[in-house]
Amino acid sequence: MSRVWPPLVAVLAMLVVAGRAQPVVDQGRFHHAHLNTHDADRSMQFYQRLGALPVRFDGRTDAIFTGRGFILLTEVDAPLKDQDSTALRHLGWSGIDGPSEYAWWTSQDFEVHTPLSAVGPNHFYYFWGPDREIIEIYTGDKNHWFNHIHFWAEDVSAAAEWYERHIGQQFRGGARVARPSEPGRVWGNEFRLDGISFLITYKDHYYVDAERRLPIGRLLESSQGSPIDHIAFSYEDIAPVFERMERNGVEIVSPIAERPDFGFRSFFIQGPDAVSYTHLTLPTSDLV
Repeated sequence: MSRVWPPLVAVLAMLVVAGRAQPVVDQGRFHHAHLNTHDADRSMQFYQRLGALPVRFDGRTDAIFTGRGFILLTEVDAPLKDQDSTALRHLGWSGIDGPSEYAWWTSQDFEVHTPLSAVGPNHFYYFWGPDREIIEIYTGDKNHWFNHIHFWAEDVSAAAEWYERHIGQQFRGGARVARPSEPGRVWGNEFRLDGISFLITYKDHYYVDAERRLPIGRLLESSQGSPIDHIAFSYEDIAPVFERMERNGVEIVSPIAERPDFGFRSFFIQGPDAVSYTHLTLPTSDLV
């Protein structure tokens, strides 16, 4: 199967933009997804096969540039939580032709989580990543870019309200999936930021039965300690963001501190459904 990647010039231009803080004041911009891994080299190789680029983040540590932000890695020895047990559902890439690409990926020894499935005229399928993180390929956007981050929620409307209030993002208004037993439930919603969809669906909603791994009604665990540990947003200045969030009762996990391994200042919070977030600023970020 031939892979069609964006022109190198466009990738390098986006690399410069994504490598430096590009926020509107007090409005978060997507910066990275942070993964725990038992083997950083293996993870780097895996995501390069998806079309991501290996980079040196701020000249300090190996990282992965997806074209729409970074994947940063922390190598750990401890066992990792089951990703399916957390609200950080999966990372999503786009595809073009579902059947032919699925056949190619499976021929490359990618381990299937959910097999090729149709959604209207499009297709999706899930693979296990190297540390049992979940990776989706979805053909709706017809490209090979990093595409979305999928969250589960106990209450989709409450989660959307939290993002609007604390991250400054506007949702599309509540996509509803008709179910006679719960006709009033909002089953999904999304916002888009920096070319990425942030999709939230109700924790017991599955598009196909093959996705299901856990019982109906289970509680969502904290994303900390799972393969996809947390999501990061960048700001021009995080001090007023920290003060606002603390004043508004957001759960602060750790205050502003220097992160010498990555070259930025950040603080950690816990968002809805125990998803972990970091908010950071990059005063001197360069890539080499």
